[in-house]
Amino acid sequence: MTLPRIPFLFMLVAVLGLTPAAAQQVRTPPPGTSERTQILDALRPSPGSKIRFIVHQLKVIKGKTATYAYVVIEPSKQEYDGGEYLLKQDGGWRVIWSVTGGGTDDCRTAASYYQSALRLFQAEGIDPDAINPELHEEYLRLATFAAEDPDCAALGDLGPDLPVSDEKTDDRDGLQPANGARSRIAPHPRFRSPVTQADLDGDGKPDAISVVHILPASAGRELAPDIIVANPWDSDAAAQGLTDDNQTMALVVENSRTGTRHLLHSPYVEISARVGAGHPVAVERANTKLAREFRKDCPDLRHDFLRMATEAGIDIALFWNAGANSYDVCWPNEIP
Repeated sequence: MTLPRIPFLFMLVAVLGLTPAAAQQVRTPPPGTSERTQILDALRPSPGSKIRFIVHQLKVIKGKTATYAYVVIEPSKQEYDGGEYLLKQDGGWRVIWSVTGGGTDDCRTAASYYQSALRLFQAEGIDPDAINPELHEEYLRLATFAAEDPDCAALGDLGPDLPVSDEKTDDRDGLQPANGARSRIAPHPRFRSPVTQADLDGDGKPDAISVVHILPASAGRELAPDIIVANPWDSDAAAQGLTDDNQTMALVVENSRTGTRHLLHSPYVEISARVGAGHPVAVERANTKLAREFRKDCPDLRHDFLRMATEAGIDIALFWNAGANSYDVCWPNEIP
C-alpha cells in the first residue's frame, strides 16, 4: 500500500515562488496589522490562546464574491502540527479548508479535497497559482498515487468540506470507457472544460479544446476506444502512442464536423503553459496577419489555429490539416 505524505511542510519554500502577474493579485498583510492579527486569531485552537505562530506564508486575495486568505503556519514551540489553511472573510475570518498533520485519508479523497480548493478559486475568478503554485501539482501527485494504487493512503488531516461542484472531479463526460473502467483522462485542475473554442476544422462551428491530465495506465484505467491519440509535435511513429506513465498536461479536441475526439499529447503542451504565462494555447483566427505568416511555411494551415509558445522563443501553430485528416504543427522557418 502506498503511503505518501500530504506535503504541506514540503511546500513551505516552494509556495513562495509567484509569477509577477500572480503577485499583482495578492497581498500580504504586514506583521502587527489588524487584518493579519484577525486572520491568525481565526487559526488559534481556542479564543485567547497565546500560542505564537511561525508564519511561512500569508496571502490575501479578493474573489468575485468574497475575500480569501491562504496561510501556511506552524506553532513556534510545536504544540501541535502545523498546516495550510484557506480562510474566508464572512463577517469575520473563518477556516473553510485545511490540511494539517496527523491522521490519514485515502489518496483519492485527498486529491478530491485539493481539487475542491482549485474549483473554488476558479469559480471566484482567482488564478490558483496566485495563491500557491504548488496546489494543482499536489492534486496531480495525489491523483497519480490513487490511480497507481487503489489502497493508497495519504498522511494528513483534511479539514472542512467545501461545497461540492456540479462538475465531475475525476472522469470528464464522454471520455469514460464504455466497459465501466475508469478513464485515464482526468480534467486538469487549473482549467475548466472546455478551456476554449475555435473553428479548427473549418466547418463554421466551434471545436471544443480541453486541457487534461493523463493518469498512468494502472488500477484499471483505460481510454475510450473512439479517442484518437496522436503527438503531432513529433513525426516519429514511436512517439504517437501513450506511454504507461503519468502526463500532467495534454489537449483533447472535439471536432464539430464529425464529433471525433483527439487526444493530443506532448511535453510541448506543458512547456507552452510554462513559457506562455500559464496557458498552453491561444486561439488565433484564420484571417489574421499571423495566420498569413504561418501559411508561408505551412500552406495546409487554412482555418483557425492554436498558437503555442516554445523555449526557443518561436511561436508554433497547432492546426487541423484537412488533407492529412489529422492535427499538425507548423514550425516557422525562422531564427529566434
